[in-house]
Amino acid sequence: MTEPVDRLLIWWLRRGRYPWSHLRRWLFERGYLRKALPHVDSLEDVEACLKQLTWTMDGPWHLFDSISYPQTVWAKQKDDCDGFAILAAKLLAQWAPETNPVLVTAMVRPMRMSHTVCPFRQGDSLWYLDNYTSRKEDCQTYADIVAKIARGKRLVCWDVVAPDTLETLEFHVV
Repeated sequence: MTEPVDRLLIWWLRRGRYPWSHLRRWLFERGYLRKALPHVDSLEDVEACLKQLTWTMDGPWHLFDSISYPQTVWAKQKDDCDGFAILAAKLLAQWAPETNPVLVTAMVRPMRMSHTVCPFRQGDSLWYLDNYTSRKEDCQTYADIVAKIARGKRLVCWDVVAPDTLETLEFHVV
């Protein structure tokens, strides 16, 4: 039987997080859409931009984890892992659309250790940006990446999301 906290995490990732992020963006972040993002010409440029950000937890006005616009993250120069991932995805897509960046979130227990990264195609492999560091590992599937970011914690569920629309492309309960 699934524990209540696990059921909450599954519901949140499957049904709550992305509608909440859309609503929060519409209410509080529309003004940031005019903010220009930096021009990047390489993966190293993407990493250099991400290294200018400060990692911080979502504040109390987020009520619960949400994904900001990449422009908001760049303007504020701080966010948590999903802010790093959404900005990385946008910069990668501008530089090299064929990298096909996505967001992958692993919901684990303890909850505070849940994490979002930005996987992208590099030849026949999947690499990923983990906050400001690129992980150039020979992953073949998103599940391989999830196993690496879960790092032995108890995995509850995970998803793959399109960064431009926050549409769920894959959802898995473990």
